[in-house]
Amino acid sequence: MKRHGTFHQLVFHFIWATRNRLPLITPSIEDKLLPYISLKCIEKDYRLHAVNGTQNHIHVLVELSPSILIADVAKHLKGTSSHYVNKESGLGETLYWQDGYGVLSLRKVEVAKVTRYIQNQKEHHQTGQLSKILEQIEPA
Repeated sequence: MKRHGTFHQLVFHFIWATRNRLPLITPSIEDKLLPYISLKCIEKDYRLHAVNGTQNHIHVLVELSPSILIADVAKHLKGTSSHYVNKESGLGETLYWQDGYGVLSLRKVEVAKVTRYIQNQKEHHQTGQLSKILEQIEPA
């Protein structure tokens, strides 16, 4: 990413879970949640590569400028998305996120592979073909 005369490649994989890992991300929530997170990324100038998840957690792959604090990304996306689902979506369902999140920095050459991994979340969970590092939310 090149902006304002600086060069940087700051790509981060975020993962966070629903409260108590409950299956709160129903199909109707997911249908509104994923586009909402995409919109929030555009608004905040995060370059979104992928967003997807399962019933109890979500993955977000973004490229950031150096002026954006990593902790602010997770705080903003978690806070606004749960508020949206609970108060504005009209679904009548609730979504609560667990405290904390996992985040990894990636090399540019890893972006396509991690993007595919995120896009195929449900398949990976059904078949048990999971990446231990990409699914890690809490310290081992």
